[in-house]
Amino acid sequence: MGLWKNLKYVLSDECNGLLRLLVDHYNRRSEKNEKSIRDILVKVQQTLDTQEVLDNNMSDSYQELRDNKDAIEKVSTQCESVFSQCETIVSQISQMETDAASRGQEIEQIIGQEFEKQKEEIKKGNQMLAARIREVYGYLEAMNEPDPDAPNVNDLLARIDTLEQINKDYENQLSAVRKELDETKQAYETADKNYQEEKRKAFHLSKKLVQANDKIGDLLNRMKDRSLEHMLQKDDSENPFVITENKDKYTITAANIQIMVTRFANTSVLDQFFESVPDYDPYKKMYNRYQKDIRTTARQFTPKSELEDVLQAFVKVVQDDLIGRMVEALYRKMKTGKAEYEEKLLAALNQYLEAIGFYCRDELHVGEIYEEKDLNDMECVEERHTEGKEQGEILEIETYPYYINFIDKSGRRKKLYIKGSMTIAV
Repeated sequence: MGLWKNLKYVLSDECNGLLRLLVDHYNRRSEKNEKSIRDILVKVQQTLDTQEVLDNNMSDSYQELRDNKDAIEKVSTQCESVFSQCETIVSQISQMETDAASRGQEIEQIIGQEFEKQKEEIKKGNQMLAARIREVYGYLEAMNEPDPDAPNVNDLLARIDTLEQINKDYENQLSAVRKELDETKQAYETADKNYQEEKRKAFHLSKKLVQANDKIGDLLNRMKDRSLEHMLQKDDSENPFVITENKDKYTITAANIQIMVTRFANTSVLDQFFESVPDYDPYKKMYNRYQKDIRTTARQFTPKSELEDVLQAFVKVVQDDLIGRMVEALYRKMKTGKAEYEEKLLAALNQYLEAIGFYCRDELHVGEIYEEKDLNDMECVEERHTEGKEQGEILEIETYPYYINFIDKSGRRKKLYIKGSMTIAV
């Protein structure tokens, strides 16, 4: 507040001085100093404005000081409290310094004791090391003494001369052996050359034997094929792969689905045949698979099922497991000639197939020209390089087409079939 008061006095003095200067100029006014008078008036006005502002600021500052008096007193009280706490902390620090000095003396005493102890131990170690060094020196002196049992150098030189002479003799013997080995090697090379020549002759002879064996095998195969062809060209009643008993029978109807399922599942004929056959037999494995599949299929349907759906499912199992596998395998085996076991199995299989309603279309014959209708139920394999055969001639029938008749729920007669396979000349 004193600052504002001093500023006010200064501005008042300046204002009074300016007024006096103005009066003097006014008394001595002239055209030359009219401008100066106006400037002085402006300054006087500015000074008065400034004084008014300072008066207002001084009044506000005085009021602010009155308002902040309590806060200043409160802060002063807090400062005194802080000063008191600082004095307490300083006294505690002094006490800690005193304690640290005391502990430092104790540590110095302990370090001195440990140093003396280590010094004593080092002294003992040096004494032991000195004793050990003396022992080593004694051992070295004993080692450097001459050995009364050491061999004589002259004797060693004489022994070396003897060994060199023996080595020379060995070298002479080795040269003789090498010479003999070279002669043996030359003789071996001559013998090997003769052996290779004989081997070449034997190879040509073996090649001729293989060619002759191939011709014999080809001749035997032709004889077997002719034997099978002769068998298949016999009357249908004598062809073991053709069954025709059910050709005109329609025993399967929508009213007897359960009977049909029972027939398919009744494999007693084949059971009796395979009863004494070992389990590792490939045909028995095929049959076991068929039994499993046919029984699984039988459990899928009821008497209310559609006849055609049921029959198609059973026919597919017969096609996959019996015709497509077992019958084809039997044909390939019987084609080789000796197949007594397969002939018995085929007879039992035909008996089972006839019992469930199957029959073969028997219009096909080896040696005849196939017709267009034959392609409906036969798969054809074309055979080229067939000299002496007509184009389209049936060369071989691997499997015949198998049919089964039934009457649907509308009373219409229908057939399902399993395709056969044949080879034709092109």
